[in-house]
Amino acid sequence: MPHKDRTTLDYLHPGTEDRVRARENFRLTDADGNQQITFVEFAAFMTDLDPEMTADEHRIGFDEIDTDHDGVISFEEFRAWLQS
Repeated sequence: MPHKDRTTLDYLHPGTEDRVRARENFRLTDADGNQQITFVEFAAFMTDLDPEMTADEHRIGFDEIDTDHDGVISFEEFRAWLQS
């Protein structure tokens, strides 16, 4: 049986790879690096993904993810949204 080279991810706990990907996507969206995604950052990110999205659609999406309604998206909220 051929030996498969292992990567770092092979040694991580189940689900860790998903958390790593979520963290990277969060970092890309959090333009100022303050560990929170503002509406402006979210709208800019979504516009990059889909230039035809409207401001109303941005607001609906943001409000859906910001489950504690504090006006910013935390990593936990972002990760929960990705997993939904």
